[in-house]
Amino acid sequence: MIDGFVTLPALAIGAFFTVSFFIDPSTIVVDKIDVPGAMEDKGYNGEVTAERFSDALAHIAESAGTNRGNLVSEERARAKSVEALTDWFGFARPIRAAQVALGFLPYTFAGEVVEDKDKLFLHVRGQSPSFYHFEIVSEGTIADPDGMIEDAAFKLMRHIDPYMLAVYHFRRDFRTKDFTQTFKELDHCLVAAPKEQIPWVYALWGHALFRLGKNEQAIIKYRQAMLLDPTFPRPMMRWGEVLASEGKHDEAINRFKKTLEIEPRYPEALVFWAKSLEAKGDLATARSKYEDAAHMAPDFARVRHSYGKFLESQGENLSAQIEFRKAYDLDRGKKSYTQSLRRIQRKIDPALSEIAPL
Repeated sequence: MIDGFVTLPALAIGAFFTVSFFIDPSTIVVDKIDVPGAMEDKGYNGEVTAERFSDALAHIAESAGTNRGNLVSEERARAKSVEALTDWFGFARPIRAAQVALGFLPYTFAGEVVEDKDKLFLHVRGQSPSFYHFEIVSEGTIADPDGMIEDAAFKLMRHIDPYMLAVYHFRRDFRTKDFTQTFKELDHCLVAAPKEQIPWVYALWGHALFRLGKNEQAIIKYRQAMLLDPTFPRPMMRWGEVLASEGKHDEAINRFKKTLEIEPRYPEALVFWAKSLEAKGDLATARSKYEDAAHMAPDFARVRHSYGKFLESQGENLSAQIEFRKAYDLDRGKKSYTQSLRRIQRKIDPALSEIAPL
């Protein structure tokens, strides 16, 4: 069951992204980590080490794309709420321990760092009932404790949310197009991920193959995802993307239409549909599809950016600037949004090139 606080627009935006079912990292509680004196001398006391570990877990989630909207299960949302109440009222540790034992905080871990000569070993153990027998060990050195902490975060996330880790590596591998680690994590997901995530695993696998130019293999993965879950719109849309890349725009548009039959509130399908219409020269209908997507997901940066690029191609620079500005404000970390905004600003006011070079 989806958390009742997530609104329909948030769900529509969430559907747009690569990731859906995932662990909310704020429900992962790192209770304490004991450290040796050598680490304390370096400024890594127990609290700092636990905080660094939590930060490393959050970094994985953020890099995987947490702006898709938090979709958490009822159990995890409940755990998050209990944790918030604990902090708010300052409950004593015995009460906190009881919460963990009863399963109210299902993702609770503690650890210790053991020094052995010139090496460090971080042991992380589960504290909540479903993780009583869980333990990971990461090796490091006093010169690089952060490397050891990061390795432990990867190992923990691989266990509790393998799909999120696969997406993390996909986004890292996207630029280099070396998806070796992505495929390794996806293969692990087929065994370790919950059943409801497997269609997403196949869809992401297909997208990585598509990025490698292996279109036929990509379509096979998309069809595997659709066989497992016919109500899942993403692989149908990605199938259309493959066809569009081959210039088969009429076939691609049929796939985008079928995607919207499966899920009417799916803005990415409208954007792809619009791009195929552009390629066919039907600019008026393409504009309409871009506008529909922008109305459906007004707070989704990629939609606004795509619409802005269309407007720029039509010479409507002032309107394009508005869309690029919205995309930039929604996701200031994305380099392409910054570049598009700079470019359109210079078209409107060429003098800007003297003070804001690319």
